[in-house]
Amino acid sequence: MAIGRTDSMQELITILETLFEETIIGSDVNIVKHLFYYLKADNREFEFIYEEESLIAAVEDIQTNHIILMIPDLVEQGSRRARVRFEVMNINYQFEVVITDIQKERIVIKTPTELQSYQLRSNRRIPVDDLFMNFIILFRSLSGGSREVGKNLYAESRFPHLMKEVRRDQPDLNLINLILTEAIEKVSSDYEIVFFKNEATGTEFEKFLKKTIENTGKSIYIADCNRIESYIQETKHPTLFNFYREFQEMTKEYGDEFALDFFESMRKHESRDFLVSYVVAPIRLYEEVVGFIKVYSTAMERFTISLAQGDYIHELSEIVSYAFTKIAIQEGSYETMQSTTRVIDISLDGLLFEIFDKRLFQYLKRHNIIKMFIPLNNERTMIIRGEIIRFLDRGDHFHLGVNYFSAAPDDMLYLEEFLFQKSMKILSE
Repeated sequence: MAIGRTDSMQELITILETLFEETIIGSDVNIVKHLFYYLKADNREFEFIYEEESLIAAVEDIQTNHIILMIPDLVEQGSRRARVRFEVMNINYQFEVVITDIQKERIVIKTPTELQSYQLRSNRRIPVDDLFMNFIILFRSLSGGSREVGKNLYAESRFPHLMKEVRRDQPDLNLINLILTEAIEKVSSDYEIVFFKNEATGTEFEKFLKKTIENTGKSIYIADCNRIESYIQETKHPTLFNFYREFQEMTKEYGDEFALDFFESMRKHESRDFLVSYVVAPIRLYEEVVGFIKVYSTAMERFTISLAQGDYIHELSEIVSYAFTKIAIQEGSYETMQSTTRVIDISLDGLLFEIFDKRLFQYLKRHNIIKMFIPLNNERTMIIRGEIIRFLDRGDHFHLGVNYFSAAPDDMLYLEEFLFQKSMKILSE
């Protein structure tokens, strides 16, 4: 039943709706439509929750009984119900909607006929044009999103010193490099750490490796360089793979003989270099592959890198990639030794801030727990932790909404005073 609507009024509306497509008397349908018209006119992005996955949606068109939404990342899972959440004029609205059609990125929903729920914000957001901040990402899990307790504890037991440094606000790059090389040498003294310069440079093998790693996000593991099966036979390991996929694609395009000759020549070349086995794990900055760690055994040492050791190197590369990205975000934010990230609006519950780097925007969708340093005045810098819950693509820039969950003891009092002074200034203007 709609908010504030009597049973008799609801009965009248039901009768009228059997006669007409929509009605004005006592109905919420026009209020709802006006809300969606507002979202469309303002080009606003909002939350679309489908199968408990939170997606970003935008209104493309509003019809008599239906609303067409654009949702780039939606994957149909059979369910035809979803929830829509957005904020208009300091009020949070939520609707349960029926999906009538899914056409790739275009989703058609039935126009909600009632105001399902709404909530007035307890703390008003104050727009600011002279407030800036720095921020760093905080560790929750290596893959981002929900905390993976078992995997985290396992990583911490295997790499205690590295994990301790990763958790610091300002990790030491030199120390991370030392810990990394020590960890690699526990597997083999033969290794390479390669960073790609650009597309034009690097050997053909490095270019092939980069393309292969980018396509899968896993690590390459070749157990025996003397057997072609190690290169092209299908594997079922969750994090380690070989060239099976590339072999299949090459076979499809050029034929089985060409593909087999290609990987046989690769195998012979590596055997001539006395390689026995190796693992190649990607190094990432944000989500982009920028290099790799290659650990190998040779005929001189007479040992083979095991599957468990390959997994060890893959996990090591994940932690190092996280650390490098954390340092890169920090360097970008602190490059002038001043606060460089602009705050759009702020309240006692959260804030909205602006960034311009698309890579960072995508990365923060997974690693969304951050620590913010906000200089409220020359004497006071507020240190507060929060979770990013809103991701708004504005075309050439991005807005991110944060909810606070932890702050220094007196910081909220200083923030309250800051907001009061700002609101008084707005009223006087």
